[in-house]
Amino acid sequence: MIFCRIIFIWILLAYVNGFSQSKYDTSEFRKNYKLIDRTLERNVDSSFILIKSELQKTLRGKYAYGYSKTNLQLARYYTLKGKVDSALIFLPIAIKYARVSKDTALLVSSYLFYARSLSTLSQYNKAIEQTLIAQRYAENYKDYKIKIKLFHDLGFVHSGIGLHKKAISYYLKGLEISQSNKDTFNFANISARLGGEFQYLHLNDSALKFNLQGLNNFTLIKHKRGIGASMVNLSSTYIALKQYDKAIKITEEAILIRKELGDDYAVTMLKANLTDCYFDKKDYQKALELAIECEILAKKQNENELIQQNYNSLRKIYHAINNNNLAYLYASKLIVLKDSIFEKTNIKAINELQTKYDTEKKEQEIALLQIASKSASQKSKSDRNTRNLIIGSISLIAFLIAVFAGLLFKRFKIINKQKDIIEKQKEFVDEKNKEVTDSIYYALTIQQAVIPSEIDLKEDVKDVMVFFKPKDIVSGDFYWHTKINNYVFYIMADCTGHGVPGAFMSLMGINYLSEIINEKKIVDTADILNILREKVISNLNKSNSTVQKRDGMDLVLFRLDLNTLEMQFSGANNSIYLLDNNQLEELRGNKMPIGLHSGDFLKFTSITRQLTKGNKIFAFTDGFPDQFGGEKGKKFMYKKLEGLITENSKTQFSEFKIKLANEFDNWKGLNEQIDDVAFLGIEI
Repeated sequence: MIFCRIIFIWILLAYVNGFSQSKYDTSEFRKNYKLIDRTLERNVDSSFILIKSELQKTLRGKYAYGYSKTNLQLARYYTLKGKVDSALIFLPIAIKYARVSKDTALLVSSYLFYARSLSTLSQYNKAIEQTLIAQRYAENYKDYKIKIKLFHDLGFVHSGIGLHKKAISYYLKGLEISQSNKDTFNFANISARLGGEFQYLHLNDSALKFNLQGLNNFTLIKHKRGIGASMVNLSSTYIALKQYDKAIKITEEAILIRKELGDDYAVTMLKANLTDCYFDKKDYQKALELAIECEILAKKQNENELIQQNYNSLRKIYHAINNNNLAYLYASKLIVLKDSIFEKTNIKAINELQTKYDTEKKEQEIALLQIASKSASQKSKSDRNTRNLIIGSISLIAFLIAVFAGLLFKRFKIINKQKDIIEKQKEFVDEKNKEVTDSIYYALTIQQAVIPSEIDLKEDVKDVMVFFKPKDIVSGDFYWHTKINNYVFYIMADCTGHGVPGAFMSLMGINYLSEIINEKKIVDTADILNILREKVISNLNKSNSTVQKRDGMDLVLFRLDLNTLEMQFSGANNSIYLLDNNQLEELRGNKMPIGLHSGDFLKFTSITRQLTKGNKIFAFTDGFPDQFGGEKGKKFMYKKLEGLITENSKTQFSEFKIKLANEFDNWKGLNEQIDDVAFLGIEI
């Protein structure tokens, strides 16, 4: 069962601090590692289960090298999915166990991957720090591939800062080493990077040369992801050269490749390039459709460069179609985003770090020369006189110090002892806090694995939108769906509590729902809630305690018959809303939770409605309407949220989701978010 497996993973985490270099079947690990690498190249989504399995194996086997490398693969998975902030969770873990394994190449790779990820999120100071650490470890390492990786990643980080000429100098060093060692992959990869750098500098001929060089070499070794990456760059170059038909053709080919690979980030970038193509061709309607789609995708990637490009595209498009209000809005957003990035990027601090690294060795060499140059022959009479004077002075000072030494020494020992105790206590607290935080972030990965994506929810209906904003790292609210024959089920639930307790309850709820619907084949919504309530009450009150726990969940469940479009609905302390044209109807559930409560213990009931194409169904938890904010610090309220739905009855879900997020953030303002927020929209 899902819940049992999750508990098992959490228990394994308790052993993470007991890592040591123990016996492990390294040949099996190498085989599995290569399989995961190939899967990451061909189909990103399929790799996740393999990575989770290998993480468990290396964790159980206390194999530090394997656990570090597999965490790197997990970080790579999230990077390819465009979730770089999630990748940052696992990279410090990879570094920690690379240190335990004492493998220099792995340690350098881990620091460099961390640097690239930080750079992608505009954390340039930290990114440079990581590259400098990697440089120190790589200095005396003989493997040419480590040198290539070092120059490649130094180029990547400096490109992110905007120092493109400096980035090119690093990339060219890596290209030279790749060529001399006949390393076709790295030669192709760095060629593609150089194409992008020359594109930034508007040197289109050089950009075209290196992009074609990268594409040709990736094609030679049949590296599909590399082919797709080169096409991304080539599309930008063709746009710059005003060869729009070539740009559109190669971009559409690249989108197909990147979708096949599951590379969300690249798909977003390519669609942004398509937006520019259609804008330059003056097909503003097509450009606007793509730009609105890209706005959601770019924010999902949490990549500032993509968001900037999208805001600029929307500004230009709205200006071109004379919608000056929206043009001004996106121009303002662009300025605010650029300002925030500038504040994060302290170029002076970066230069100081680089200077520190470059001068450390020089200072050491000078110190050694100064020591070596001293000899007895260089001592003059003046030196001897000075020395005698110093000795006399020191003797006098020593006598005075001796008077106070006895008094101070005892006090000094007491202070040092207290300081040691405080430092040890602080280290212990810091370590425990880190362990708890790491475990919670791992719980987030588990919760994300069982909660469906918008794409999954959209399989059987026209359109879907999800606005999901947990209060803490993990959420007590959850949404879920499943399908049996011609029935598709949608669930929106609010569990007792939020954070880790709420997350545990949500995982339990999903597990029970899967068992009731998928395994027992129960399809009546009222029956499902009745059985779910029995399971929740039974499992939360297993102890001999006389105190009964009133934990549980509020929940809505609706079932859609795909053949007849008939909907059946049941609810526990919550409602759903049916939007037919501009008419919004509230379908209320029973006034009792899934769990123990003080009222009568009645059976849940169901409501049936015949739907038609174009109808919209909305379900949400109380986090949004109960949020405090506005000028008077009051709750948002259900009526206001219902009005927002009605006002946007004709609005596309992609646009409505943005409005919903903005409305929540504007209302909340500087107030604390009080609860998890979950909002689901389904269009038939």
